[in-house]
Amino acid sequence: MTGTAQQPSTARLPARTPGTRALAWAVLAASLLEVVAPAITLNGPGSSPDAGSGPELLITPVGWAFSIWGVIYALAIAQAVGVLAAGAEQTSRRLQVAQLVLYVGGAVWIAVAGVDSVLATAAVLVVMAVAATIAVLTVASLRGGPAWLRLLSRASVGLYAGWVTAAVFLNVSTALAEVGPLSARDTGWQVVVLVLAALTLLALTVLTGGVLGYALAGAWAMLGIAVTAAGEGTTAVLVTAVVSGLLLLATLVAVRAGGRGRAG
Repeated sequence: MTGTAQQPSTARLPARTPGTRALAWAVLAASLLEVVAPAITLNGPGSSPDAGSGPELLITPVGWAFSIWGVIYALAIAQAVGVLAAGAEQTSRRLQVAQLVLYVGGAVWIAVAGVDSVLATAAVLVVMAVAATIAVLTVASLRGGPAWLRLLSRASVGLYAGWVTAAVFLNVSTALAEVGPLSARDTGWQVVVLVLAALTLLALTVLTGGVLGYALAGAWAMLGIAVTAAGEGTTAVLVTAVVSGLLLLATLVAVRAGGRGRAG
């Protein structure tokens, strides 16, 4: 009886299936594919996911905000190389699979955007958003392995997931405005969509324990939307975007401070 009581319990330890080298190479290839995809589309150079065709909505970030894709792509490649350098077993297979779906999805989005199908691009981005959510929840709980790789993984996946979370709401809304009864110039329903996007970003910021890149990408999206709204004179969109961005940053600070307090 006593011997049994002294047995260490592992019931609460999270199970992590180590990644494989084959998957690591596939993730690297996919991260490179989405970078070169715009140059090899059949209809000429493409754009990055969420900067596609369809009506221009009032909640579309200003053009320069999409430059974040350069940082996202660079970090994705760096992280994939880092996994190979550190050893694929140092990461999670679940993360690798989610990244593979996310990066291939990015390349597919660029391909279907070339045929100007807003429904197809929205569908692809929904799949990307699901993969991105799984990926950021996974990196938030990563333990073991080199500290630099965990940091790089959280930065890479967090930034990608945060931007895609905001982007999926824009793409789906664009599709609804293109094929449905909604008007691209009506403010009301777009403010509702913006609030839903902000609530999703806030919820995942809390659930991930404040992954820095995730919240910063979401705040960057809100900044881009606020700049567009200021130019368009849509006060409701402007106020909603600014308040959402500030709430997101405040939540990030609070969650991270709370995490440090519990660790201490």
